[in-house]
Formats: sequence, C-alpha cells, structure tokens
Amino acid sequence: MNLSELCIRRPVLSIVMTLLMVIVGAVSYTYLQLRQFPQVERPIISVTTTYEGASPQIVESRITKPLESALAGIEGVEFITSISESENSRINLNFKPDRDIDAAASDVREKIGRVRMRLPEGARDSLIKKSDADAAAIIYLALSSDNPEIGTAELYDYAHHYLENEFESIGGVAAIELFGSNGNMVHIWLDPVKMAAYNVTTHEVSAALRQQNVHIPAGRLVGDNREVMVTTAANLKSIKEFKNVILHREKDYLVKLEDVARVDFSPAEDRSLARFNGKPAISIGLIKKSIANPLQIAEELDALLPAVKQNLPKDFKLAIAYDKTIYIDQSLKEVYKTFFEATGFVLVIILLFLWSFRASLVPLVTIPICVISTFTLLYIFGFSLNTLTLLAIVLAIGLVVDDAIVMMENIYRYMDEEGLSPLEAAFKGSKEISFAIIAMTLTLAAVYAPIALSQGVIGKMFTEFALTLAGSVIISGFVALTLSPMMCAHLLRPHKLPEEGKKRRRLNTLLEVNRFDPYYQKLENGYGVLLRKLMSVKGMVVGAAIGFSVVGGIIGAKFLPSELTPQEDQGLINAGAMIPQGATIQYMSQYVAEMERILQEIPELSSQLSTIVQPSPLIWTLLVDWKDRKRSSLEIIEEIRPKLRAIPGINAYASPGRTLLSGGGKTEESIQFVLQTTKSQSELDAASEILERALRQERIIPYLITDRGEDTQEYIVEINRDKAGLLGVDVATIGETFDTFVSGRRVTDFKKDSEQFDVVASVATDQKRSPNDLSNMFVKGRFRDREVMVPLSNIVTLKKENIPIQINHYNQLRSVTLSGELAPGISLGQAVETFEKLSAEILPEGIRAEFSGETKKFLEARYTIYLIFGLALIFIYLVMAAQFESFVDPFIIMFTVPLSLSGALITLKLVGGSINIYSQIGLITLIGLITKHGILIVEFSNQILDKEKNLTLVEAVTRAALLRLRPILMTTAAMVLGAVPLVIATGAGAESRRQIGWVVAGGMMIGTLFTLFVIPAVYTFLSSRRKRERQEEI
Repeated sequence: MNLSELCIRRPVLSIVMTLLMVIVGAVSYTYLQLRQFPQVERPIISVTTTYEGASPQIVESRITKPLESALAGIEGVEFITSISESENSRINLNFKPDRDIDAAASDVREKIGRVRMRLPEGARDSLIKKSDADAAAIIYLALSSDNPEIGTAELYDYAHHYLENEFESIGGVAAIELFGSNGNMVHIWLDPVKMAAYNVTTHEVSAALRQQNVHIPAGRLVGDNREVMVTTAANLKSIKEFKNVILHREKDYLVKLEDVARVDFSPAEDRSLARFNGKPAISIGLIKKSIANPLQIAEELDALLPAVKQNLPKDFKLAIAYDKTIYIDQSLKEVYKTFFEATGFVLVIILLFLWSFRASLVPLVTIPICVISTFTLLYIFGFSLNTLTLLAIVLAIGLVVDDAIVMMENIYRYMDEEGLSPLEAAFKGSKEISFAIIAMTLTLAAVYAPIALSQGVIGKMFTEFALTLAGSVIISGFVALTLSPMMCAHLLRPHKLPEEGKKRRRLNTLLEVNRFDPYYQKLENGYGVLLRKLMSVKGMVVGAAIGFSVVGGIIGAKFLPSELTPQEDQGLINAGAMIPQGATIQYMSQYVAEMERILQEIPELSSQLSTIVQPSPLIWTLLVDWKDRKRSSLEIIEEIRPKLRAIPGINAYASPGRTLLSGGGKTEESIQFVLQTTKSQSELDAASEILERALRQERIIPYLITDRGEDTQEYIVEINRDKAGLLGVDVATIGETFDTFVSGRRVTDFKKDSEQFDVVASVATDQKRSPNDLSNMFVKGRFRDREVMVPLSNIVTLKKENIPIQINHYNQLRSVTLSGELAPGISLGQAVETFEKLSAEILPEGIRAEFSGETKKFLEARYTIYLIFGLALIFIYLVMAAQFESFVDPFIIMFTVPLSLSGALITLKLVGGSINIYSQIGLITLIGLITKHGILIVEFSNQILDKEKNLTLVEAVTRAALLRLRPILMTTAAMVLGAVPLVIATGAGAESRRQIGWVVAGGMMIGTLFTLFVIPAVYTFLSSRRKRERQEEI
C-alpha cells in the first residue's frame, strides 16, 4: 500500500497531517524577522584612535601600521581598510559573513591590548565599534526652529545632551552623528601680548583652570542617628568666576584670567553646517550596526518619536528628513501585494481549464497549505521574511499547484474515459502518476541543492531563495501524494449522461457544460496534427532547436548587459560635490546653496537635507511616493545632471540611492576599484591620475570620485634644541604652547543647568594669521638663574611643506580608491572590462588594481552563478538518472533546458533587461520548471511502450504528448500567470521583480512551446536503439 492509497482509505489521517503542517507553519510565521535581504552583510568592526597634534604621516607610522599589523591576523578577516589623517586613525576590519561579530570584537580588543604599549604615550585609547567607521546613516532626523532667536548652537546642545542618548538606546544603532554645529562652549581667548606683559604662559592658564574648577567628594560625617555627605564644591559656576580665576601673583597684584584673556560663552567654530528644506538645522544620523536590521531600527524609532517630540523645548521641531527604510518597507509591501495578485491569476487559470468549482478546490487548497507550511522551514533554517524568500513564495504559487493538477487530471482522465467512480479512479490514477510526481518534485529540488554549497554574500542570498522555493515544492509534492488523491476520491462526483453506451462521464460541475472544453479540444486536435507532421521531419525540428539555443546563448553572452542589481527607483536622489581641498565651510555653503536651488526645482520633491562638511558636502533629496509621480528617480537624475555639472568651480554629481547590497558607506557608487602599492604615495597618486584621465576619455563613467585628495600645506616646527636647552625651555612646553595658540586646547569643563560644556583655550583668529605672529608667543624659561619670558621665534623656525590630507590603506598597503556612477546605457560588466583593459596597459609594475564595493560583489556573483549552473545541471541529471534507471532518458528531458534559457535570454533582450542576481535566480528556477514537462512526456511514453509493445516510437510518444498536453498547458499557464504580477510590477523595487518575471514568463512560454515538439523528436532519436531492439525481438 503506497502513501496515496493509505490517504484515500484514511481521509481523516490525511486531513490531520495537513492541519498539523498548517498550524506549525502559522506559529512559525509569528517568529520570522522581516528584512530587505537575507542577513548577508559582512560583520564590520571599526577601530578609531586619536593622537592629538600628529600629522597624517605620523598617525600612519605610529598608530595605523602597528594596529593593522596586529589586527590582520584575526580569524575571519577578509580585508582591512584604514584612513590616517591629522590626529586621527580609522581602521575598518571587514569579516567573512559567517564570523560572529561579538567574538570578533573580543579578539580585536585582545589584539589592541597587546599592542597598546607600542603606541605613543599621547595616543588615546582606541574606540571599538561594531560598525563601519565611514558608514552612512540609514535615517536622518532634522532638528530645527522657526524662531530666529534660536541658533544652531542651541539646537546642537539639546541634540547632543538629550536626543543623542535617546536614539542610541535603540537596538541595532551603533552610533549617532550630528552635523550642523559644534554647540556652545566657554572660550578663553588668550592675548599673547598681555600674557607676555604679565609673565603668563599657556601652561599656567591650563593648570590654574584645572586646579580651581573641581568638584571633589570629601566623604561623610557620621552622627549618632544620621550621616551627612560632604563635598568640596570648588567648581566654577559662571563666566564671571572664570574671569576671576587667579593665575599667579605679580608682586602685590593678583593676575587673573581676565587680565590676559577674553572669556565668553558662545558657539564654537562651525566645522559643519546642515540645512533642512533650505533652513538651518541640526541633522541627527542613526548609523546601524553592520549586521543590524534597518526595519527594526525604524520600528523602534517610530515608537520613540511621539514621546521625544512631546518633550521638545518650545519652538523646537523634529522631523524625519531622510529614511532609507521607507523604500525597504514599501518594496516588501509590494511583494506581499504581488503574492495575492499571483494567487488570483492562478485561480482564474485553474477555473478556466477545469470549469468546475469542486475540481478547482483540489489544486487551490495546496496554495495556502504549502505557503504556510513553508514558514516552518524558514524558521528551522533561521531564514527571514525578505525580498528573496517572499519572491520565492510568489513563484511557488504557480509551482505548488502543478503536482496537484497533474494528480487530479490523471484521476479525472480515468473517470472521463473509462467511466470509473471517483474512488476507483483515485486508486488507479494516483498509482500511475505517483512516480512522475516524485520525479518532478525531486528534480526541481535537485536544481537548488548545489546552491546550498555556495559561499560568500551572493551565495548566501541564493541559498535562502533556493531552499525556500525547493521546500515549498517538496511540500507540494507531499500534499499531491496525500491530500489531493483523497480529495479527488471524496469530492469529485461523476455526472451521469444518457444510457446510450455510457460512453463518457463528466464531473458534476456548477455549470453542466465545460464551456472551455470545445476550445481545448480544437487546440488538442490541432496540436496532434502538427506534431505528426513535424515528426516526419524530426531532424529539422531538432536542428532548429539547436540553432535557437545557439542564438539565445550568443545573445546572453554578447548582447545582454550585466550588473549586480538593476538600478532601482528608491525614491531619493543623492547629490554631492568634489570641492577644492582646504575650502572653508562658508565657501562650500555657497556652492551647496546653488545645488539646493537646482534640486528644489524638481516637481516631485518631498524634502531635502544638506550636510556641509569636509571632505565633500552631501544633499539627500527625498521624492514623493511612487504612486504620486510619473517619473522615476533615474529619469529625474538625467534631467538635473547637466545643470549640476554646469556649476563652475566644483564637480557636482547626482546618483540614485543604492541598495544595502552595495555596502552602505557614505559613497554608494556603481563601480569602485582600489589601486595598491608598496611604492611611494607620489608614484601611486601619479598612476591613479593617469588612469583616471583614461577612464574619463572612455566616457563610461560621467564623473569619478577619488579619495586621493590634494596635498595641503603644513608648517613644520623645527626646534633649536641647543637654544632651548640654554634657556631652560623643554620641548613638551613648546608643543603645548603651539597646540593652544594654533588649534585651541580643551582645558576643563563647565556645568550649566545640569549640562556640561567644554572650556577651550585658544588665540583669536586675527592674532594667528601668519608665521610672523610667532613673535607674540612666549614660553617661560630660565637664564642665569632668573625666570625670563622667551619668544618662540628665538628657539623655533617654521618650515612649509606639502603633506597629504589623508593616507589610505587597503590590506595594509597604501591605496587610492576610485569610484563613480555609470553613464546611461553602460553596464557594470562593460565598465569592468574597460577598466581591466586600461589598467593592464597603464599601471606600472608594483601598482596593482583590485575591485571593491558593489563591483567586487558583482564579480563574486558572476563566479558563483557559473558554479551553481554547472552543479545544478549535474545534480538534476544524476537525480533523474537514478529515478529512470537510465542515463539516456534524463538527457532527453534536459534537452529542454537550453531552449527555455534561450527563450528567457531573448525575452530579456527584447524588454531591455540585464543579467543580474534577480534574472540569474529566475534562470536557475527555469531549469527545474521546464524539466517537469519533459518528465511527464518521457515517463508516459515509457509506460505506453511497456503496456503496448506493438506500438512504434512515434505512436507512443505522440500519444503520451497528447495525454499530457492538458496538465502541461495548465501548469505552464499557472506558472506564467503567477509571474505576470512580477512582469507588470510597479512601485518600490519593481525593477528587480520585473527581471524575475520576464525570465520566468518568457522562458516558460517559449520553453513549453519547444518542449511539446522537440522532446518527442529527441525521444525517438535517443531512445530508438534500445526500444527498437526490443520491438524487433517481439
């Protein structure tokens, strides 16, 4: 007794098994996480180290190199990048996707602890974060005010002291970045001339402020019944108290701070500006941890914002200015909508073919059963509900009904042609078709088996899609062998016709006559006539099929563009500019204002946020909802690009937002590559400039962004140690004096209204404009046992040198990164080929090129897909060979694969598609889908020949093709119509969904058309020797 027979005899058992699957699946659904993509982000850990007063070269040699050397040996590190700039070292460690980020962070701390003693004494402890140090925020909020009396400094102070902590508490947030101001602080504006007159040095000012601004607990007084805390409150509580700080005693006069400096509480010097919809604001960026889920961050933020807004001070406004998760959320909603649309289309095609509500229930119930049961597999494997798993479920709608249709159609055939009762037909029909269903199910599952073996980011993405689809198909096969025959036996009823011969019985339908059947009979008769004619010229049929496959292969290899993902309309535009090095914030602001004006002319504009900060400003322009505009973001960008390029003095650009697959850094360009060398920085810069000019001449990249940067001028302080020694001036004092006079030095803090502000000692800008002002700077020394004030100009000289703004490393080698957006009509594959050609011709020995970012993922995907395709074909062949106990029959069936793939590639070319991870997923899916038709024809041909040994090969395969025509057409129509919502997709993420839709719809239609004629022809060729030998023996 097989499984189908058991379920027919015991219907309650079949129902109970099905209900258990549905209940467990429904519970599993509640535990599934919602994401844009599978969790494929590489764990990234950043290490930031500050070394005050150090140049980029010093930071590189004393900080970055020792740390890189220690960190490079950590398990799972894929590559390391670093930036050494003035006073700051930033190192990013990119780990393999399967590396546990907490364990990796622990290893990083351990390695840094071991090397800490080798770092300079003045270097601060390294800051370790589980995120990219250069990562862009996924959400920006804007804090602003319409009250002109409230400046950005006040806004910044509130954001820094209150909002920053609120938003950092959100799970998955790694850091908060603030742009727009540096807030208020206490400025000690030192006057070098007055300091010299009162014999005061910067060291004395710093020491006096620290010593006289303290808050020290003194302990407790314990009485008989109570104890009282005692605190020494010697902290400075007002600006007046700061002015009265005593520096030293000069004869009978107490020299106070106000004698040598001007003290005020005022905004700090702006190092950044921000504007929201053209008005000054503070931008608050939420940077996610490298493996955090953006949707969860957005959900927690939405829950937190009402309370935060309610507590805002009067006239303060807080709004979301830029939200990358809007696109993610909308695209997932569109996929859900596609699911219901596909279900509706499949329902229509089943009713059209069967014209019976009762009969239609058999395949239709498999959709909710299989979909809900698939959630159990997602939960067991640790998958999430994301774009790819949801697309797999959408495609599964057309697949899961296939097996039930095949089972029901075969049972119905026995009722219709032999007059059997539903119960008898169920026993006989299920037994006959069970092997074919098992073969089809295992074959389709075998297509995806090798995907589970693939590695890397792209491999992991393919794995979640593949196992979801394969799991749903296996479940549908189980349902087709258990529930479907039971339903046919107990649900279908024969409709008795007049007694004349009882030639036929029909299903008891809601409508007495199947109105579609006459049309189908005409189609079947026409197919039979055409098939018999073509079987007489089967050589030409096979030759035409081979020719079609060759044409399709050529189109796919030569004429289809290739890219990682289609360019998508994410509802936003990222604009920026390359501005000359050394430009002030105010200078940059003028150009950004012109860019803002151009972007504000966009009719589809919703909001705009600008951040003006070195090395380049950025403008995020949010567009209105997809349904409220006719133009895509790509069309809008093409319109504004010429206007931005026309702005003189800067290199302005605009690009669409990239997906999270692109990386997530502040720059998200389509193509990115790195030049590395062990040679000098000047040689590397020269080579990168030559390569950059060559790429511009090719006109494949409208603009290029480089992190090379121009050199800037630096004054090197050379100390005459002999003079300094004779005058009793130590080197540390000289360094501290320069730091205070030139850069400003934080000396203590000031508490005001429970908030803490920095106290910075510096010299006013108008007193430090040139090296000549050195004559006004003094340090204290000793000469002939007498304390003297020594002008710095007597013991130091300034030497002007050119130094790099920053020094970049890639895998511990000095590097230059070039990135850019592709020109219209240029694919990533074309750009890669052009770059490889130019770099081989231009780059000198000792300088090598390596792709990074999205380009690296693209190349990884290209290699992965070749491997997957090869292994999928091998697996599917071996599985079918084991099932048919033949090495020939599987080859016959697989003849349909190149035909279907060629049809898909030609369809992509006609609709302007490309080869990308979405279309590749569709192509892999086609391999399993189209072989199902071949299995039906070959299996039934073998069965017919086994039963009727006097038939010729042509007669057997023709009869088998006619018998299987209805289920083949039904399953194809169900699959194609199930993909129609993908083909006509609109809204967020539509570009990617259309790629899969066109591949599946085009490949299935063309592949099925060829299958119905080519498989019979190939069957007679390849099976003729074995079958004919047996027939001759008869």
